[in-house]
Amino acid sequence: MKKIKIEIPKYDLKSGILSIKLTEDKGDFSIVSVDYKKLLPFAISVNSEIRDFFFITCSVYGIDRFVNRKNNSVDGWSRELNISFPVSETKIWNSVKNDLEELFSFLTGDYWSIDFYKSDFKNPQLDLTVDVKEKYKQLNLFSGGLDSLIGAVDFLSTHPKEKILLVSHYDPQMKGPLSDQNILLNKLETKYRGQFEHVPSIKVTLSQTTARRETTFRSRSILFIGIALLVSKGKKVNEIIVPENGSVSLNYPLSSSRRTSCSTRTTHSFVLDKTNLVLSKLDIVSIIYNPYEFKTKGEMVDNCKDLDFLKKIIEFSNSCGKRGHRAHWQDLTASHCGVCMPCAYRQASLININDTTTYGNTINSLFPFNTKKSQDIGTCLGFLKKDITKDDIKTELIVNGIKNINKLNKYIDVVWRTRIELSKWIGKDGNSFIKTKAGL
Repeated sequence: MKKIKIEIPKYDLKSGILSIKLTEDKGDFSIVSVDYKKLLPFAISVNSEIRDFFFITCSVYGIDRFVNRKNNSVDGWSRELNISFPVSETKIWNSVKNDLEELFSFLTGDYWSIDFYKSDFKNPQLDLTVDVKEKYKQLNLFSGGLDSLIGAVDFLSTHPKEKILLVSHYDPQMKGPLSDQNILLNKLETKYRGQFEHVPSIKVTLSQTTARRETTFRSRSILFIGIALLVSKGKKVNEIIVPENGSVSLNYPLSSSRRTSCSTRTTHSFVLDKTNLVLSKLDIVSIIYNPYEFKTKGEMVDNCKDLDFLKKIIEFSNSCGKRGHRAHWQDLTASHCGVCMPCAYRQASLININDTTTYGNTINSLFPFNTKKSQDIGTCLGFLKKDITKDDIKTELIVNGIKNINKLNKYIDVVWRTRIELSKWIGKDGNSFIKTKAGL
């Protein structure tokens, strides 16, 4: 078990950086660096629980990167984590201790045990003002991906007299998102000038560590929510929108081996529902939801409220999950690998339009199917070939964490339509060998 104390955050007035040190009981440590100066206009006007929540999400992000899975797993994947967080009022936070343990465990696939101790953190009292006169309908997470782009376009094209806030995060150790965000914001500005405000993308990164970094981290979503909550409450906005297609949100395992290690749970309904529960118990008035939870990625594209405009800028969004690993790409200048599952969902979603995205590999270039490069597509083809029923999907969804039975049938239909969407893509772009592997 890894026992880690999260030290009380320290803010440097000169640099504008807030540092959170993570100290492991055997001596290793890491430091999470946060570009807090950008957040001060919001942080000075919210209560301590909101700031604490933000600091906790930054710490969780850092822990996820600090503790290497291979070296610290108890079963080949899951880590046992005993974490002590500093908070303003321990009694308040102890009331959500069990909920947070369940949330973090589900999100990262680990075993979390947490406790709290008294923090004496003092927010910098600088002469900063927040424009509370400007009213915003909602706050949208804006990652630079296709789904978040559609979320923004859908609102902007249908609410010309209302404004939204867009918030983003980037980590300089993850190449691409900041550039994607800036390019897309410039494109949106040409069409929807004056209809949105974008808080400059917040840098949060593990700046120092004495241990080998973990690369397969899944906690970015909770950090995104932490940033969004701080900004939204600073601007008196109660609605936080997390735009993500239902296929990815459900993270339906394409094989039994993907129930844990290869699955992401960033916008799973359990994560959003549990986060909303924690906030309500903390008396924080906010609602976080995903309006696209019952749509496939293709349905998000096809039903975009300004599809003509989306078609013009879609190539500037990025969906690839492995864009930093180009060693085995046939086209090293491409923007997407073409063969990870996010790329598969993207290509399947764009078969009804002219997809101008550049891909480093095609599904027909994956011989043999025993290489790491072909792992995702090989599993996808096996999933499509397998004869499954809606009852099979129902059982798998329940095993995979779906708690809201009232939504279960709609989730089953999303998975069913996702299979059809992927099959149409394979049927269109795959050669005879690939089609046979998919049972087509």
